[in-house]
Amino acid sequence: MNKHTPEITEGERDKVLAVARELAEEFDRLGAQVDAQTRFPLETVPLYKASGLASIAVPRRWGGLGADVGTVAAVGRELARGDAAIALSYNMHQVMVGIFRNTTALDDAGKERILGQVAADNLLLCGPFSEARAGLTGLADTVAVPQPGGGWKLSGRKNWSTLIEASDLIATNATITDADGRIPEDFREHAARETTFVFPKASPGVSIDHTWDTLGMRATGSHTLVLDEVPVGADAAAGNFRQGLIGEAEWSALGFAGVYLGLADRAYEETRKAVAKKHTGATMSGNDSAAASVGYVQYVLGRMRYELDVAERAFEATAAMAIDGRFEQWPEASRKVRWDVAKVATTEAAISITDQGLRLVGGASFRRGHILERLFRDARAGINHSFGTDQLFDYYGRYELGLVG
Repeated sequence: MNKHTPEITEGERDKVLAVARELAEEFDRLGAQVDAQTRFPLETVPLYKASGLASIAVPRRWGGLGADVGTVAAVGRELARGDAAIALSYNMHQVMVGIFRNTTALDDAGKERILGQVAADNLLLCGPFSEARAGLTGLADTVAVPQPGGGWKLSGRKNWSTLIEASDLIATNATITDADGRIPEDFREHAARETTFVFPKASPGVSIDHTWDTLGMRATGSHTLVLDEVPVGADAAAGNFRQGLIGEAEWSALGFAGVYLGLADRAYEETRKAVAKKHTGATMSGNDSAAASVGYVQYVLGRMRYELDVAERAFEATAAMAIDGRFEQWPEASRKVRWDVAKVATTEAAISITDQGLRLVGGASFRRGHILERLFRDARAGINHSFGTDQLFDYYGRYELGLVG
């Protein structure tokens, strides 16, 4: 037994994946439209909540199914086969549920208060942590100013607030200041005071700055969250951020991996179908020929299939390591990077497969709104999720040379 041992049964897992496949059809129907409109499809929120997927990772004792991280990520993969951007939005909720389930920063009473509410009231949880100055790696500029009567007032801006328009609860990090509102100058003290807070999105002082206008993943609606002296009580504090929530890296690594693997699945299948029926017609070099008969086409499609298989195996093996508890053998200093191998393998495969698909299918796929054009753009967002590919290589190299740890 370990923290990733599943409570969900095989039959329940099959049912959950079937529900995800059905919901993916609706995501597919809306995908092109909401991408063109650069908006999050709020019309999917009642469908998602009605599906029962929101509470699958919540432990049974608090009203959920106790799904393991691999099952949750597999659900994300199924949804992303419909539309990756919409799936990525709901992935944020699942990541946050999983992190709160396993974090050591909260006791069981604190976890039950958050996750029991998610399951009982079918709530969606948003976790914006990126600071404008330095993303996730920068210590929080968002402040929590202590109040004379207890509690704090939160002020700051959070970029990349995925699912913010649909969420019911917000979980974010802020630095508890001195009484006069000043952040400690010593970075160690700063980190020690960086705290996670959970509060209703409907709280006074919460607003959304509609900044989301991007190359891809437009349907996530990852706008900027604005906090202007948002009042929170003592029960909103959910433990130290750096030593708590950020330590549960597997939930983000495998969650992102599932979504981008589903994107790669869709890109490969769309390319395969297009190539299988593509003909040149009569040309200067001779009569009609099928694209599938061209050796180069066969080679590239084979390479795409290989890259997809490698990414899938990295994804599934990493999920199995979580369930089996093999991750406990990894040195603490290398755990995040080892989890993120699955994330990097899948995001890089998605980028490569969409690139090759665009080349094979040709000019038609370059038109705005073509499924491969959209997948090509959406895949590029994968480089921005921590750890990015370059970050992973850099950290792994330094770790192997004994420079960190």
